[in-house]
Amino acid sequence: MAWEYERGGHRYKHRWSKDCAGFEPGRKGAVGKCPCHIDDKLARQILNQGVPFYDTEESPFPAVIYAFYDGVIYEAVPTNPGSSYHGYPWRGDLPGRLRPPRRIFRQLEAVAQKAGQLREYRKWMKKYGGLG
Repeated sequence: MAWEYERGGHRYKHRWSKDCAGFEPGRKGAVGKCPCHIDDKLARQILNQGVPFYDTEESPFPAVIYAFYDGVIYEAVPTNPGSSYHGYPWRGDLPGRLRPPRRIFRQLEAVAQKAGQLREYRKWMKKYGGLG
């Protein structure tokens, strides 16, 4: 199934003018910011090449979709459950966040390796993976 990407016309939380992914301080912790060159078409492509994570085997749609693009791990959450998602850069060191299963990271690492960006993947994980 192809998922739709929904940026949300009223949402500016995950946008900025820089052409790189990063984070800014927010009231509840760091807020992920996407590179300005990611338009809706590219965001949909990244989303649909991502790794879905289902809460249970019976779940009709993924609770989260994780993706790797241009050295960055992204996560997307449902905006309209069952059809659309909104994504932003992922980091594992935010308080109160559940960590994806290891199999998700293995799949993302394989995507990075295939793209010739294993070094960038490992750099992101070292900086934002929350393991150190």
